[in-house]
Amino acid sequence: MRAPCIKVPLSEAERTKRELAKINALANLKWKKENGYAIIPLKREIENFEICYDDFEEKKRREKIGSFDIIGDIAIVKFKENMNYEELAKKIVDRKSIKKLAVDMGVRGKERIRELKLIVGDSLETMHKEYGIRLKVDISKVYFSPRLATERWRVVQKVRDGETIFDMFAGCGPFSILIAKYKKVKIYACDINPYAIEYLKENIKLNKVDGIIPILGDAREVAKKLRADRIIMNLPHSSFAFLEYAIKAAKNGAFIHYYEILPRENEREEDIIDKGKEMRVEIKILEKRKVHAYSPSKDMFAFLLQIFKFT
Repeated sequence: MRAPCIKVPLSEAERTKRELAKINALANLKWKKENGYAIIPLKREIENFEICYDDFEEKKRREKIGSFDIIGDIAIVKFKENMNYEELAKKIVDRKSIKKLAVDMGVRGKERIRELKLIVGDSLETMHKEYGIRLKVDISKVYFSPRLATERWRVVQKVRDGETIFDMFAGCGPFSILIAKYKKVKIYACDINPYAIEYLKENIKLNKVDGIIPILGDAREVAKKLRADRIIMNLPHSSFAFLEYAIKAAKNGAFIHYYEILPRENEREEDIIDKGKEMRVEIKILEKRKVHAYSPSKDMFAFLLQIFKFT
């Protein structure tokens, strides 16, 4: 099909496509690569771009199959009554190199393990890639969320070389490994789940990163022995119960990356400020952001806190 188009360097292609999508100008046609350039088909001619014309193939229409998470080569779908999972597997498996399908029955226990039913595949161990790192994990033994990839990268951008970091609920190491990949830091990576710590150790070797100290134990006990410049609290269902322990481990001026699943309309800021007053510290809330939707009435929120201790 012949259509108007623009030609941009490949390095600018994704940004340009996002801008064109905002004004509903992208045609539902396959774009091309040619000599280091992307040729992007348009619905119409638009101002401020040099327009050319070319022939493009139409995109095949795919049947909508609902949302699912992808961890490595595993697609994970939420459990629904009367869902034909064998039929769903035929539609999902082999898309984007998906080799396995698992049904998520919910998160359980203090170790935040997903209860999963494997529909296609031989195991729930996989290799997940994001932002230049590889993470080996068995998602039936260790909790892992692919939805936090952008959030983890956001944290990396805030970390400064030389920091001491306390990753209170490290899992298989997504925050710790990513930070250690790009920053020269010392990270105490703690988890109460022995499987998580074993995968963390394996992922440290796999990614050839330095500065991570794996700790098997309860974060509340570990917090009593550490002092950190930055603390990561990725325990979104019960973070508030651990906040006082993070504050105790914080150096004066330290930052806490705090995550919690909350009702869309919430006033958690007041609770956080009150916790500081109770512990005789000043807590500044530098950021509050929605990370992603969790349910029809709740979202996952990220807070960036800074702790000031009175001497």
